Amino acid sequence: MPASTSGDSTDPRASTRDDLAYVPLWLRVGAGWSWRLLVVGAAVVGLWTFGSKLGQIVVPVLLAVLIASGMSPMTAWLQRKGAPRWLGALASLLVLVLVVSGLLALVGAQIASQWQQLSTTATTGFSEVLEWLATGPLRISEAQVNDWIRQMVSAVEDSRDQIATWAATAGSGIGSFFAGLVTTLFVAFFFLKDGRRITGAFAKVLPGYALATISPAVSGGWTALTHYVRAAVAVAAIDGVGAGLGALILGSNLWLAIMALTFVCSFVPILGAMIAGTVAVVVVLVTLGPIKAVIMLVVFVAVMGVESHLLQPLLLGRAVEIHPLLVLLGITAGAILAGIAGAFFAIPLIAFVSGCIRSADPDPGPETPGRRLPNLHDLQLPTRGRRPDDVQGP
Repeated sequence: MPASTSGDSTDPRASTRDDLAYVPLWLRVGAGWSWRLLVVGAAVVGLWTFGSKLGQIVVPVLLAVLIASGMSPMTAWLQRKGAPRWLGALASLLVLVLVVSGLLALVGAQIASQWQQLSTTATTGFSEVLEWLATGPLRISEAQVNDWIRQMVSAVEDSRDQIATWAATAGSGIGSFFAGLVTTLFVAFFFLKDGRRITGAFAKVLPGYALATISPAVSGGWTALTHYVRAAVAVAAIDGVGAGLGALILGSNLWLAIMALTFVCSFVPILGAMIAGTVAVVVVLVTLGPIKAVIMLVVFVAVMGVESHLLQPLLLGRAVEIHPLLVLLGITAGAILAGIAGAFFAIPLIAFVSGCIRSADPDPGPETPGRRLPNLHDLQLPTRGRRPDDVQGP
């Protein structure tokens, strides 16, 4: 029987419904989206501020995640062959370190083997430049060149303290780089070795309904991240082959070193291309002359242009199933917000988030006993109430 009400009392629920009747649907939907986006934006800003304070930890951890996603297939293969988890993780990282070190050693060995020719050619080239300055259209005498050299030496001597400060800063940066590299390798090792336990710890504290929703989302994000790493390796390989073939066609004996250096540097956005291109052009200038150096510069610019406007949008965009325009905008936004590190991690982050969104279950329904978070190295995780080592597959 409905409750009696006095003349001035009303049902609060009916009042709320009456109020909503005067608010257009588009405004209610827009308001709902707005406050939710504000909450998400505040959370992102908070994480960004916190991460910027701990950059020396956050960057190695993020890099370790990328390494773990790329080396997880090898680790899983070694485990299927009977190797212990720790041995598979260690062997995978050793292979990665040996490959990168071997490529860098190849660059150094080729340059060392050609050093005498490089120094002789450089001296000859410098003399030819001086002769061209004196006899060419500029008509610059040797006395003027010597005066410029003396001014440069004097400027260097006057800036001795500033140069020492720069050298100290560079030394500190190099030390921080190697410290971060060691941290990255250690973290990647534990991700590959104990990924099941790490994700299992999160699964134990999440409620069942949340785990049923998060599990497919994180699984899709991890898969997209793995595909991104494979596509990034393919893009770097194409860059290296393009630059190396250009140097080979021009007649450079160091084409293999240029190829290896370009491949390694292609993983570092912006700065990597500048370093590899500068080294390639200088090597060709010293060994083959200015005309072929200009041609090598054009080749390198063309290779980097193909990478930026074709390979990254198409290969990376197709690998992570995101639009090429979003790839370009993501790299640009990351570079603006956080420089080289932002450009490097922008697309992996977009790949992971887009994979999570595509794979998220909007209506997971009741808790399913078999739901679990993906493993960091083989997408395996225990179900509730079981030890990590009890589960053999997702």
